[in-house]
Amino acid sequence: MARKTYGIDFGTNAIKVYKKGEGIILSERTAVSTVGSKKRAIAIGEESYGMFEKAPPSIHVSLPLSRGVVSQLDDMVSLWDFMGKKVTGKRTIGHCQFYIAVPADITEVEKHAYSKIITQSETKAKKVCLIDKPIADAYGLGMDVEMVRGLMIVNIGADTTEISVLSLGGIVVSRLLPYGGNDFDKNIQTYLRKKYNFMIGLKTAEHIKKELVSADQINDMTSVVGRDVISGLPREMSVSAEEIYPLTKDIFAYMTSETRSMLEHTPPEISSEIRERGIFLTGGTSLIAGLDQYFANRVNIRVNTTGHAEKTVAKGIGYLSEHPKAAEKYAVPLEV
Repeated sequence: MARKTYGIDFGTNAIKVYKKGEGIILSERTAVSTVGSKKRAIAIGEESYGMFEKAPPSIHVSLPLSRGVVSQLDDMVSLWDFMGKKVTGKRTIGHCQFYIAVPADITEVEKHAYSKIITQSETKAKKVCLIDKPIADAYGLGMDVEMVRGLMIVNIGADTTEISVLSLGGIVVSRLLPYGGNDFDKNIQTYLRKKYNFMIGLKTAEHIKKELVSADQINDMTSVVGRDVISGLPREMSVSAEEIYPLTKDIFAYMTSETRSMLEHTPPEISSEIRERGIFLTGGTSLIAGLDQYFANRVNIRVNTTGHAEKTVAKGIGYLSEHPKAAEKYAVPLEV
């Protein structure tokens, strides 16, 4: 019997699992609720995230990935154990191969932590292979990675933005910026508290972001319920896109500035190929309205988008799980 093979994109906002021969079979929010000293998982994904900022002290709700690295390994292992049962319908996953996408611009120890999610769990892995995320991203875009002579990908995720230049099957340079969609949530939360003495949770801030954040100035409004800091009572207020825009524009400007800087330090033969092909935006936060044109105007290069920007890494790691000989060329050595 053929050994089961999985490709995994452990994203800060969502975990996507690709099963060889079946495609993406599971996508869950990166959140886990545990109880007890042994951290037994009782909920993951959206169900767990629904408990965030609401759960009693007896339930620990964790968002175990931060800024592209595993910040709480025990919680991440508990999350994967729960997820593995959903994938197979069994208590454990046995004798399978795993291909995991990891950020390129983190330390070897931080990369190795991703493999520990599998090896320290109840999963009986036959093989764990780490692949740098920009490589998976490129395959997910349908690129001939071995042949392309100049490719720039800007993956804008929940906690990080990874800017990468690839050429002839390898990563020329990759830079991980500590900014993503979650920073908009935090800025909105801080602004409303300081400006209006109005306290909201991160989930409400995320709702405001989805409704009002744009790379262009727009005139929309939305109403949210929070707590008045002075009276301590709940109240409702309206928030306009006009006052939210200044909270986000500096992050957009920083992303484009770093992209320009990387282009300026890219060898001319490669940068000429990038100019001809254009820059590719991926990651869930890249879907913010007007962001592609914002990048194009400030970097002065055509910008390409995709309708499945939040799934390109998962699709790419899935492709490599289907083609293990190709994947071996990109495998990150595991520190023992």
